Amino acid sequence: MGRLLGVGVLALGLLVTAGPTTRPLGLAGSDRQAKELVGIIVEPDVGTTLMRLGEGLDPFGPRLRVGYADAWTIAPEGRIAALSIHPTETTTMDAIRFVALGSLRLVPRPIVLHGIGLTLFWPAPDRILALVQSCCSETDVATVAVVDPGARRIVSRISLAGEAAAWTRAGDRLVVLVTPTNSIGPARLVVVAADGHVGTAKLDRIAAGRSWPEDQTEPRLGTQRIPALAADAATGRAYVIEPDGLAAEISLDSLAVSYHELASASLTARLSAWLQPAAEAKGMNGMSWKGLSLGNGFVAVAGNVQRTVVSGNTEEMSSSPGGLAIVDVRDWTIRTLDRGADDVAVTDGLLLATGRSWTSSTQGTTGMGLAAYGSDTKLRFHVFEGASAWVQQTWNGRAYVLVDGRTNVVDLATGRVVERRAGTTPWLLLP
Repeated sequence: MGRLLGVGVLALGLLVTAGPTTRPLGLAGSDRQAKELVGIIVEPDVGTTLMRLGEGLDPFGPRLRVGYADAWTIAPEGRIAALSIHPTETTTMDAIRFVALGSLRLVPRPIVLHGIGLTLFWPAPDRILALVQSCCSETDVATVAVVDPGARRIVSRISLAGEAAAWTRAGDRLVVLVTPTNSIGPARLVVVAADGHVGTAKLDRIAAGRSWPEDQTEPRLGTQRIPALAADAATGRAYVIEPDGLAAEISLDSLAVSYHELASASLTARLSAWLQPAAEAKGMNGMSWKGLSLGNGFVAVAGNVQRTVVSGNTEEMSSSPGGLAIVDVRDWTIRTLDRGADDVAVTDGLLLATGRSWTSSTQGTTGMGLAAYGSDTKLRFHVFEGASAWVQQTWNGRAYVLVDGRTNVVDLATGRVVERRAGTTPWLLLP
């Protein structure tokens, strides 16, 4: 497992080209506030349940079961939730159902989406943007459905002519990274405004996507190359950052694209070689990255490495961290912050990093625990060392962290674990 982990560690370790940041990271927490404290939890064989929550996110009172939810959003005024729901675990056709949060009652007249809802975004009172993936045919493509929630109808459908590899929000716009269907090739950035207006930027120098063999031979395994996507509403810029050091900067208004190298040619060449699967490697091989705009000209990039090796009748799969790095988009330097991380979250004044490794041979999961960094990139605290941890959400000065199937409530001011709960804490629904 040590050698498999090493691939991920080296991925960002090679790209260290800058020292400590000379200005602070933005690290502004979300300004979204809940009008009604309502949570949601999704359980196998049970489905999705909505419930009221106390200030500590403790559920109480009556509950509402609504099927199996893939995505959800809240109206700008915070009183109604929209959920993309399918009725059973095996169905692949979602419909948008509306719930009045004050009474926890379903509102009549669902809207059929004709696919799986990947994300829902309610940017204006009279518009919902639904990113939908059709399933399961050779012509599967992602679409954006522009929905009028009052009239309960789809105003328009926008074909993205490819697969949605990543998505994020920038103000009242939905930003989607689109890759070729079942192929790794030139990507596109699609920007959908609240009124349904669509703009597209071609990213000819960014190769991205997932590829699976078209024949049915076993093992039927593939390759992925998913760059990081981040968007900054304040500057009107989106960023697509490849794991081997090329970044695309896109204006969300004009859709003009410029490219920037984050590492020297020699380092990029060495890293690209690691990203190619070995001759004996089969399966979902490659790297997948997540981007997060931090403000003040910085983007966080984190990801993981997946690798499957087949030798005779033995198949071994693994997943390991690719590391967490900070990209300065003002001078296009990059520095590794945490080599053991594969995920990142931001709350007021803190950058929260977690990471985990897994192999099929042992069925065991290890990790780095939870590390919290300040705006000066210095470590504030580190808890759950050696454990596989994941920040489910932050609320009211606390982080709700899953470790070994239990929720640990961490006081973000001190780093102390103030409570442990069995199972998962419900997600707080936020606009």
